[in-house]
Amino acid sequence: MPPNRILILFKTHHCGQTIADTRVIVSSNLVPLTVIKGAGHEFIPLPQGENATTADFHSIRTQTESPAYFTSGFYKIEAGPQRPAHYTFEETKYVLSGQIDVLDEATGITHHLVPGDFAFFHVGSKVKFSTKSQGFAFYAVTRPVRTPHPNLQGREESKSKL
Repeated sequence: MPPNRILILFKTHHCGQTIADTRVIVSSNLVPLTVIKGAGHEFIPLPQGENATTADFHSIRTQTESPAYFTSGFYKIEAGPQRPAHYTFEETKYVLSGQIDVLDEATGITHHLVPGDFAFFHVGSKVKFSTKSQGFAFYAVTRPVRTPHPNLQGREESKSKL
């Protein structure tokens, strides 16, 4: 094993028998965390003619055989037409202010998300976002940066620090 690496073994048991072994090699080096002070207070402009936007604030790509992305940022919506979304990635949204209405096309149910509410969107989810006033949410997604926040320039990480 390379120096500065630790092997962690996870065993999954069912009915007293080991059914899976998972081996993970991680760095034994300490890695500093990334902090973006005041990120939630940055002004997020809406594109001209639009009533909703995303602002990706931080993204990281894993260094594995099957690279994966983890991107986080803020979602802003104001009153206007519904904003359709068909998910090809996983996403979580946590509402910070206002109200975000989400029509789940699989069930026909409109969820009225308010501060403190959390929603999870699966690959294949098809929804329409709207609001009668405004809404603001934090999100985390399994995709690369798509709409970088102007203040993200030069602060994003291109790969995992491990």
